[in-house]
Amino acid sequence: MAENSLLRFITKNKVAILATVSAGTAAVGAYVYYQQIKQQQQQQLKGTKDNRRQSEAFAGQNEDEADLKDDGSVVSGSNKRKKKKNKRKRNNKAKSGEGFDYPSLPNGEPDIAQLKGLSPSQRQAYAVQLKNRGNHFFTAKNFNEAIKYYQYAIELDPNEPVFYSNISACYISTGDLEKVIEFTTKALEIKPDHSKALLRRASANESLGNFTDAMFDLSVLSLNGDFDGASIEPMLERNLNKQAMKVLNENLSKDEGRGSQVLPSNTSLASFFGIFDSHLEVSSVNTSSNYDTAYALLSDALQRLYSATDEGYLVANDLLTKSTDMYHSLLSANTVDDPLRENAALAFCYTGIFHFLKNNLLDAQVLLQESINLHPTPNSYIFLALTLADKENSQEFFKFFQKAVDLNPEYPPTYYHRGQMYFILQDYKNAKEDFQKAQSLNPENVYPYIQLACLLYKQGKFTESEAFFNETKLKFPTLPEVPTFFAEILTDRGDFDTAIKQYDIAKRLEEVQEKIHVGIGPLIGKATILARQSSQDPTQLDEEKFNAAIKLLTKACELDPRSEQAKIGLAQLKLQMEKIDEAIELFEDSAILARTMDEKLQATTFAEAAKIQKRLRADPIISAKMELTLARYRAKGML
Repeated sequence: MAENSLLRFITKNKVAILATVSAGTAAVGAYVYYQQIKQQQQQQLKGTKDNRRQSEAFAGQNEDEADLKDDGSVVSGSNKRKKKKNKRKRNNKAKSGEGFDYPSLPNGEPDIAQLKGLSPSQRQAYAVQLKNRGNHFFTAKNFNEAIKYYQYAIELDPNEPVFYSNISACYISTGDLEKVIEFTTKALEIKPDHSKALLRRASANESLGNFTDAMFDLSVLSLNGDFDGASIEPMLERNLNKQAMKVLNENLSKDEGRGSQVLPSNTSLASFFGIFDSHLEVSSVNTSSNYDTAYALLSDALQRLYSATDEGYLVANDLLTKSTDMYHSLLSANTVDDPLRENAALAFCYTGIFHFLKNNLLDAQVLLQESINLHPTPNSYIFLALTLADKENSQEFFKFFQKAVDLNPEYPPTYYHRGQMYFILQDYKNAKEDFQKAQSLNPENVYPYIQLACLLYKQGKFTESEAFFNETKLKFPTLPEVPTFFAEILTDRGDFDTAIKQYDIAKRLEEVQEKIHVGIGPLIGKATILARQSSQDPTQLDEEKFNAAIKLLTKACELDPRSEQAKIGLAQLKLQMEKIDEAIELFEDSAILARTMDEKLQATTFAEAAKIQKRLRADPIISAKMELTLARYRAKGML
């Protein structure tokens, strides 16, 4: 709603389009870059339950206990039965010490001092025997004895990673996850690509909440290719989701649940307030001299707001806060003065919607309800409806739209915003009726026309939609809104060349406006297309188009530094350029600026995945493997 829900069904796809630009690079470091966009969390959870059980079961196996052949295939049922029978026999021998011929002490323990005096090859051979006896104790679930014999094996051959890995399997069974990490790390110091150690350490780190460490190991596993990607990728995705939620919750707790306190982008603000007629809001109201200061703040705030400039929005936000504080103070001493009540209601109404736009929903609803209690207006009901719609409580928010209609049936913004709610709910019949009503009541406002054109397109009537846009161009030839949103539709249809021409027209029209209309929308739209076109050929990148996209998004960030859409788009391209630090910073900025929880989570997810990619890139061996993987992706047309 902060972006006026104009072409919401298209706008949501913009991020997905930008995400696919660097999806291949991201897939190397953290597969889930766009898996998160493709799937709902419920589906993710369902899809990973079996995998969790699989990984946990596998993590508990030692090197000789997995029901796998040497080639990695599953042992057949009959072979499994034979193997289990043989294991029982060997286990019985292990308990009695039978079947082993290493030098022993009178108590049956291996004579390590004597064994250490043997040749290296002899020590290694005996170390294998000791490991095997440890395996039998492992099978019998005598993990303390198993660990002891694996330690004996290490004393004879400290450079064999299997011994450390098997100790980690024991500690998994005993639940000592810190020890799991300790011994898998020792195994990996000897053999960095030891798959079982990587998987066990990843599982342990996940259980301990060390999700970034888990992601690193899983990413290495994926690059090694030792396991089917279909089994590793859900684990990677799960850990990335957990890490992103962890970071997001930490960041939100710092705000004490009060939202970001950051205004949305100028483009969003201009779009949101564009339907409202400014002169209705800043007309003089009779006041007594005692209230001049409070009213002056309020009047100045509204004038600044409807000036639709970068400075105007920032100053309006500050002035509205000050006026609201003053009116609260004045009301504490006088609650019967009608002009005071009306002005206070107006201040609370606009301060409330600013809180809403900053995602402070509780503060917004409190102030809007105060405004209604003092002096209800159509705007106060509209704004309250929008705060409730944000919670997807349709029955509640439609009730307040109706109250606005009852209060003033000739007020266009009521029908426009209600129409948008119908549009989002895919109730196109009622949406059309409300847009047409808003249009008839205020034929000089462009937004109902645009929404009607978008509605036609949403219903699959592109020809009618295009014709309506052309008619609207004739009526509003100087407004950049028309070519901007027509370009959105053309982009959605895949007519990129025509869309770019429309964005160029919109950009030129925007540049000559005194007020912000579509702001940086044309820059982002064109950049999205160019970035997409630059990577259409899997064999090579169109550097000219790619660099043009970078330039446009950089300019967009400069012109509208609170635009999370511009920053997240630029971050995706920076990531593809291997400018990972810049990408991370942009993703994190986007998470702060984003209004909804879904948008914040998405940006945070991107940031955390990029951090893993940076960590992988820091290792020269892993980085080389990444390049090989990227080459395969390109060959298959995945990049």
